[in-house]
Amino acid sequence: MAPSPTEEVHIESPQERVDAGAEAEGWKMPDPNYEQASDYVDDVCETLDSYEERDDPDAPPSSWLTQSNPPEGDEKLALRAGVPVLCPRWEKTVNEVLDGKAEQLLLEGSYEVSTELGARSVRPGTYRTTGGEEGLTDCYWERSTDSGDIIDNQFVSGDAKAITVTIAPTDGSFTTRDCGVWRQVK
Repeated sequence: MAPSPTEEVHIESPQERVDAGAEAEGWKMPDPNYEQASDYVDDVCETLDSYEERDDPDAPPSSWLTQSNPPEGDEKLALRAGVPVLCPRWEKTVNEVLDGKAEQLLLEGSYEVSTELGARSVRPGTYRTTGGEEGLTDCYWERSTDSGDIIDNQFVSGDAKAITVTIAPTDGSFTTRDCGVWRQVK
């Protein structure tokens, strides 16, 4: 039956649909800056847009989500439900990150070796960094055990054009300094 001309029809906005689903499922956003699930999803969508605008091959949109702010718990659920509604163009990228299939970039610092995605974790595998025309200078990398013993390391000073390192599942950590961006070799 069609509504009468005087009857109000409420059409839910996409944000309201996401928030209604989150409320029905009991999802809570751990960051108090996000009152609703849609606030969190909108922020993720906008940040992915801003990374895309930078057009930096060493910082693709997925890198922010994998390195800086890996979603966990209800945040993951909110993204799986909300991205297709609020920013469907990012659905593939977000799902790759949530499924642990996004390209992982390693920047400066130490990373715990793990199969789980995290801000300071690295998946086992083979990684490569390149130095461009200048080469790699004063680059240091290290693979260590869980107890901190060095398994393998190298200090590169000179004109090396590329370095490839394989991080084993049994390694505890990987550390890199002044080596640029490491990309997982497919």
